[in-house]
Amino acid sequence: MDRNWGLHVPDDVTRKPIDILICGGGTSGAALAGIIARDTDAHVVLLEAGPDYGALSDSRWPEDLLDARRIPQSHGWGYEGSAHRNHQNATPFERARVIGGCSSHNGCIALLGHRRDYDAWAELGSVGWDWESVAPAFDRAVAALQAKSPADDDITPFHQAFIDGAVAAGIPRSSDMNDPDEAAGVGAPPVNVVDGVRWNTALAYLDPVRNRGNLTVIGDAIVDRVEISNGQAVAVHAIVGGRPERIEAKRIVLAAGAYGSPLILQRSGVGTEADLRRIGVDVIHKLPGVGHALADHPAVNLLYSPTPKLERAMEAFGLERWSPDEQTLAKACSSICREAFDIHIYSVAGWRTSDGEYAYGVAVSSVYPRSTGQVTAVSTDPTAAPRIEHNYLSDPENEDLRVLLDGVEMARQSMQPSIDQGLLAAEIRPGSAVLSKADLTAHVEQHVGIYYHPACSCRMGPSSDADAVVDAAGKVHGIDGLYVCDASIFPTLMRANTNLPAAMLAEHLAESITNT
Repeated sequence: MDRNWGLHVPDDVTRKPIDILICGGGTSGAALAGIIARDTDAHVVLLEAGPDYGALSDSRWPEDLLDARRIPQSHGWGYEGSAHRNHQNATPFERARVIGGCSSHNGCIALLGHRRDYDAWAELGSVGWDWESVAPAFDRAVAALQAKSPADDDITPFHQAFIDGAVAAGIPRSSDMNDPDEAAGVGAPPVNVVDGVRWNTALAYLDPVRNRGNLTVIGDAIVDRVEISNGQAVAVHAIVGGRPERIEAKRIVLAAGAYGSPLILQRSGVGTEADLRRIGVDVIHKLPGVGHALADHPAVNLLYSPTPKLERAMEAFGLERWSPDEQTLAKACSSICREAFDIHIYSVAGWRTSDGEYAYGVAVSSVYPRSTGQVTAVSTDPTAAPRIEHNYLSDPENEDLRVLLDGVEMARQSMQPSIDQGLLAAEIRPGSAVLSKADLTAHVEQHVGIYYHPACSCRMGPSSDADAVVDAAGKVHGIDGLYVCDASIFPTLMRANTNLPAAMLAEHLAESITNT
């Protein structure tokens, strides 16, 4: 496994020993770097595979990354893979390749889920991760991201119609979408948007400390592997600006996301013997959970054609107010829901059909998923795309499928008033002909896709858990000086998008990573 490219370390990185080297400047990584640099004198170096556009005041950020009204398409990794066994074509599994990661590329929804999500983590053996323990970290993340709910008069006509339809369908109007005890509700959830700007973790956490002498941010730095000697992580091998580099550090933190972090571990010789042998890497440390137990919220979309009445109303609204594509969301319970809620239904005002036509729609997701998949490296080339197999709807009891079928029915009920009122013309997908359970099941299986919340591929848990990769402090089991801090370590997925929880991770783990 000797792939030592030599010592080509930038002078500004090695001027003094690196205390903490963070590999990945995404939602968690950027937040973690900012917190540690702010609160300690530790020398922190942050490596990001994509560009670093500097502080907002430098005026170098691309407009599409700042404009919180639309989902950007400009800084993706281009990943794709298998969503379901019946799919003939690969499904895009996009992740952002830019400082701030997916917090620079997402819809800015800032939900935390339900109390039970985190209490369950503690019950699985991750001490200190119950709701009462993580709530302060959530509060700090909300404050840093300046997340707040839109005012009622900021809700667009389409999204208001969705709320009204959901209430008519029996989902109560929520007064606080981040109430950790709320079992069902519909409304406009908090968003990390400041004066129309997508307030990503780079702006929130890095900008305030970029001028401190203990922080170095390096863009265009693709991490290959961690060098491990006698059970200790000692250095990172990366390609920085197209040039191979070896960078030593006292502590190394992987924050490359649910796809990226397990790949780095596998290329480092950490994982299952079969996965490592497949790419020609010697086994340094066996950890069966690396890259496995990959989870996401499976989702299916319903699309509707707008009427001139709705288009006029949306155009008039947009002339006076901020008008985002994504704004409202419902939490609901399926017929098999055992606790809290297990369905998200969210409305999107700017969708494109396969023919390029503009459409309105809702997405339905099972947010308590049972199905799991895997992400594995296909070679030792750090630039090679991984094999991603999400295996949606693969749970043996078909519970994820049943939840989605219930959710589609709820979504149709919620959208029917908009059709009756002449705001929407017709359902494009699945379409009025898809009514029977058999037809709808076939449609969901054919079109199920990602909610863009991949997680759990380096699960947190005690060493007694054979599938756990890190402990409750984020430290990789069996390797000193090596940590993971990103959505890959979630033991199970929370009933929320991973935007705010990923920032919470950094807030909760910063002290232990710095001091242990």
